[in-house]
Amino acid sequence: MAVSSSSPRPSAKHGRGNPLPFALTGFEVNPLSPTAAEIKGFDCARPMDMGTLRALKEAYLNYPVLIFRDQVLSAPELAAFGRMFGPLEMYENSAARNARPPLASLRETRLRTTPDQMLYPHPEDNGVLIMTTEVLPELTAIAVIDNAECWHSDASHKSEPYATIAVHVVQNPACGGGETEFCDLRLIYDALPAADKRLLSGLTATHHWSKSLNPRFAGVLDDAAREQGVHIAAMIPQIHQPVVRTHPDTGRPAFYISPRFTLAIDGATPDTSEAILNELFALMDDSRFCYRHQWRERDLMIWDNRCLNHRVHAYAANDVRRRHRVTIGGDRPIPV
Repeated sequence: MAVSSSSPRPSAKHGRGNPLPFALTGFEVNPLSPTAAEIKGFDCARPMDMGTLRALKEAYLNYPVLIFRDQVLSAPELAAFGRMFGPLEMYENSAARNARPPLASLRETRLRTTPDQMLYPHPEDNGVLIMTTEVLPELTAIAVIDNAECWHSDASHKSEPYATIAVHVVQNPACGGGETEFCDLRLIYDALPAADKRLLSGLTATHHWSKSLNPRFAGVLDDAAREQGVHIAAMIPQIHQPVVRTHPDTGRPAFYISPRFTLAIDGATPDTSEAILNELFALMDDSRFCYRHQWRERDLMIWDNRCLNHRVHAYAANDVRRRHRVTIGGDRPIPV
């Protein structure tokens, strides 16, 4: 496969860096890249009228990463904001009290540059997760997870993956680092020649949570991680997702694969599958298709999990990185 050498164009006609005014709604859309935009003059803690919500969703369809600066939000206010975009995944505190962190052994023994994350249901709203490197003895963790250094789309291993993620910064690492980078899989699809698009459209790929099944993690798991991966593989079924999915709101095609969860292309020989996937995964490191976000205190970000991959960059293992997160449910991916 070959990729066009020309840079993708911004998705809004005003172009990068020129604010798009929404005079009636009281906010501006300031594009930062073809993928990301900053929303200015918006208080996410305040209720939205229908006109404002329509305008915000219009911006979101153009820019699948939206950043709101200097937001002061309680957990219930964050949950209320998330519900404007759809139903939230809920984390039952009663279940958490009896839970045992099940994912700690999924960490690799090498190639890691960030610490594990503890996940706690927020005591003020069980639609909000506390994601932190801290141990909070007053709360019960429902999971300990690796910190997402590998490109991925959240829960692509589920039959109905998440649609939208919203994250509010509570504390950034004091020593810096911890940026989140996004790869826009719409732009990679757009850049491919028509013949490659025809080849890949209509194919499906197997997705799974277990790292033990994933050839990209061969040789980097310790014994405990490998054993846990085998256990997960036996508990959770494999899911087959379209290699190219159609966005349900825009109709725009995008790849729906990731190094973290995509195991193989269905029906292809192992060598052919790996060759195709590795070529596509290599494009995710091309800066033309990426936006890297430098977090500020009190940033609130939402992103479209249906057309993006994301990953976290290095920060010190003894530093604190704490976020509040809400997750909006989605639908089964629609093939092209």
